[in-house]
Amino acid sequence: MKRNVLLSVLTCGVLLGTTGLYAKIDKKALVQNEVQQQMQNHKQAPKDIVAGMQHTFSALKAMQAQKNDAAKKELEAADKSFNAALKADPSLDIIPIDERFQAYAFMGSSDVIAARLKLAQQLLKAHDTQVAIETVTPLKDELDITLISIPMKIYPIAVKKALDSLNKGDAKTAFEAIAVAMNSLVIANAVLPTPLLAAQDMITDASKLDKTKKEEAKKLLEAAKEELKRAELLGYTNKHEADYKLLNDSIEKIEKEIKGKNEVEKLYDKLKKDFAHIIKNTEITKVVVHSAEQKKAEKEVQQYQHKEAVKAVKKKSTFKKEAQQDEKKTVK
Repeated sequence: MKRNVLLSVLTCGVLLGTTGLYAKIDKKALVQNEVQQQMQNHKQAPKDIVAGMQHTFSALKAMQAQKNDAAKKELEAADKSFNAALKADPSLDIIPIDERFQAYAFMGSSDVIAARLKLAQQLLKAHDTQVAIETVTPLKDELDITLISIPMKIYPIAVKKALDSLNKGDAKTAFEAIAVAMNSLVIANAVLPTPLLAAQDMITDASKLDKTKKEEAKKLLEAAKEELKRAELLGYTNKHEADYKLLNDSIEKIEKEIKGKNEVEKLYDKLKKDFAHIIKNTEITKVVVHSAEQKKAEKEVQQYQHKEAVKAVKKKSTFKKEAQQDEKKTVK
């Protein structure tokens, strides 16, 4: 009983500890700047592709409302748009169409984070699992980026199949084909730790200071090390542990150099390059997530293409026979 009371008191103390703002810079502005940068780097999909997708969504809604004639018109428009896009550039493959952002903020210092983790361990030992979950759940300080792309070797063919089925009066198969198109969309995720952005910003500010402002530079460097410590405790260093250690070592080298001859230009340049390297590896470049649904979509599209190819061969064979028969009649 006493243990439970003690844990409850500890829980309250740690939770209240998060109210003290540790941030020495405007992290909200940092995240907003990163979002703007990501949006600038994100190339807009060709208008025909966007239009094709919009028509496909409208067709799906129409079919759900059992308005097959309206769905047919939308699919015809979608097919026309995709054909135009592929005619303009036959090499189109995975085309990004939407980018979404979700930011999470935890303002506690590395000491507060460490205290929460220690408390969670104690709570788990006491089998107070639900309180332990509540203790660690807020420990997220990141920008989540989701990139949605359309596979142009799958989606348009699935739409064409849906249109063919609807023309034949097979609404069920048409609906399934549209579902295949939707399930083929490629979703890529990336997590960018906010402490990393904050540390990078502090290093940049320190590098711009006049060499006489040693104390200001040292404070910024210490704050950057604190942000890297926060990133470590929040669990963001797992994939880039060696890189984070390298950043920390580089900051310490600059701190020592500031106390001496203060020739830090090259050290700052290297450190900024190291930051850029980690951030580049963290962000979405060309990450493609092939889900089970997408593989299923690919298989169904391949089957459809095979059937269409077989039909084309049969038509060619029939046409050839009819031509030969007509030729014999003409000779007679």
